[in-house]
Amino acid sequence: MDLSIVIVNYNGAPFIQGCLDSVFSSVTAYSYDVIVVDNASKDGSVAILSESPHPIGLIKNASNRGFSAANNQGVAQSAGKYIFLLNNDTVIADDTIQCLLDYLIAHPEVGLVAPQLLNRDGSLQGHGSGMMKWKYSGKTPVSVSFVTGAAMLLSREVYLKVGGLDEHYFFYNEDLDFCKTIRKLGYPIIYLPTARLTHFGGLSTATRKRESIVEGYRGGLYFCKKHYGKWVYNLYRVVLFFDLIPRYLINRIGGRNQHALAYLDIMQLTLFGERKPTL
Repeated sequence: MDLSIVIVNYNGAPFIQGCLDSVFSSVTAYSYDVIVVDNASKDGSVAILSESPHPIGLIKNASNRGFSAANNQGVAQSAGKYIFLLNNDTVIADDTIQCLLDYLIAHPEVGLVAPQLLNRDGSLQGHGSGMMKWKYSGKTPVSVSFVTGAAMLLSREVYLKVGGLDEHYFFYNEDLDFCKTIRKLGYPIIYLPTARLTHFGGLSTATRKRESIVEGYRGGLYFCKKHYGKWVYNLYRVVLFFDLIPRYLINRIGGRNQHALAYLDIMQLTLFGERKPTL
């Protein structure tokens, strides 16, 4: 098997069938299998997946294990020499797989390759912060420091060297950590704009605003501690705490109680350390 495509699904009923349809409509010379890991969806996703006309391997988790753990679970059950981690709220172009895998095979020194992401209206969707959007606006392959976890293709060898996705991250920041670890091992990360997909975005956390905000900051604190050491981590905690005070007050006064409670939760994290994910 040349390629294994791993898709983690959580409450993805509006998009998962379209994602699978696009994958199985791919025009490629490579052989591939598709593993879908469902993280205890509650929206009818499992029924859609169970009745899918496509030959998928379906893993049904009894509880939401988080994005990192579920991807690792799917990879462990797959057989491909290469791994394509793909979000459930994506639609790939018919040549995306061929373009990505052609490039990676031709450049074995590359650790990871990622496609251009488009919004549903066809406009460019940047990887990461808006400040770096210019880095992803060209038409030729370019080495970058980070790509989002919406679509990442790499060899199984590199995936295993990295140790898979760090399961300390439940959702958010795992892609940042993954890219940084790959680069620490000496592998470049390539953004390939000739390979394209549409990414709808925000699906898994659309109804979990408070928990999602907290998880983003929790993962950021862990990332800082893991990669920059205790001194920088403790300094970041102090700076973050004082940054959060006005955020809490503004949201509290403005009646945005879920946001205010989220910032209060995060302030507690900065004071007392990490806790288990709340998603």
